[in-house]
Amino acid sequence: MKKCLGCGSVLQTTSKDELGYTPKLENDLCMRCFKLKHYGALVSKGKTQDNQSIINKINHKKSFALFITDFLNIYDEIITTYKKIKNPKMLIITKSDLIPKNIKVNTLLNNIKDIYDIKEEMLLVSSNNKENLRKLENICLEKKDVLFAGFTNAGKSSLINALVGSDITVSKTINTTQEFISLHVTGVSLTDAPGFIANTYQSDVPSKTIRPLSYQLSNKYYLKIGNFNLASAADNNLTLYLNNNIHVEKRRIKENLEYGMIIPSRHDLVIKGLGFITFSKITKIYIDIDPEYYEIRPTIIGGYYE
Repeated sequence: MKKCLGCGSVLQTTSKDELGYTPKLENDLCMRCFKLKHYGALVSKGKTQDNQSIINKINHKKSFALFITDFLNIYDEIITTYKKIKNPKMLIITKSDLIPKNIKVNTLLNNIKDIYDIKEEMLLVSSNNKENLRKLENICLEKKDVLFAGFTNAGKSSLINALVGSDITVSKTINTTQEFISLHVTGVSLTDAPGFIANTYQSDVPSKTIRPLSYQLSNKYYLKIGNFNLASAADNNLTLYLNNNIHVEKRRIKENLEYGMIIPSRHDLVIKGLGFITFSKITKIYIDIDPEYYEIRPTIIGGYYE
C-alpha cells in the first residue's frame, strides 16, 4: 500500500470523497494534500484521532519522542499529554523566532521546568531561522529512531521538513497529518505522529514575532480582546503576550461587573490557543469566556522565581 507523503493516508483512486484519493497511484500526494500545498484549499477536514489512541501508539513504538509545542501554548493539558508519553523523550519549544526579545530564554526554560516539574531536557528551536536545528539533527543521529509528537499546529511537520527536506504537508489546518508518517534518512528513522487535539479558545498560528502589549488598567476601564472582555477590580499593570491577529481595545466600563476570579501577583492568565496575560500584582478580574478555555499559573517569563 502506497501512502501519501504529505499526510500518511493510504492512496486510493476509487472514491473522491475518502481520504487518500488521487487520480493516479503514481502520484506522491493525495488530492487533499496537493490542494493544501499548492492552493491552500481544504477539500476535506480529514479524521480526528482520539488523543489517548495516539499516545498508546506512540508508547508502543518505543521511539525516542520529541514533543513539540510553542511558548504561547504551554498549559496543563499540553504538559499532561507530554507526561503520558512513557518513551525516553524531550520537550521542544518550537517557533522560537516568535518569542519577544524582552524575554530571557534561559529564564523562560527554567520557569517552565519548575512550574510543570519537567525532568527531561528542553530545547528552543525554529524551523524559520534554523535556531538549534543542528543540535536537533545531532539528537536524531544519536537516537536513530525518533518520533515527533505534539498538538495540531505545533510545527512538527515544518520541523521535520526543515531537518531533512521532506515533503510532509504543512498548513494552518488542524488534522493535516492523518496517519503516522515514517521517513528513513541516512540511517535514521523519523516518524511524524498525527497531532493531538485540544479544546482551545483559538487555534490560529502566529506568523511573526509576538508584540507584547502593556496596559495600566484601572477599575474604570476594561479590555476588549478579540471576542471577550477582561477587567480588573483594582488598578493593575498587565502585559499581553497574544497572537498578533487579535485586536485589543481599551474601553470605559458602563455597567457593574462581577469580579469572580483572583489572579496572584506575577501570575499568568493563560487563554488556551491564544497566549497569556501577565499581572503585576494580585487582583480580582472579570472575564466573560468559558472557564474551560483559561487557567492561572506562575508567570513563565521571569520575576516570579527571581
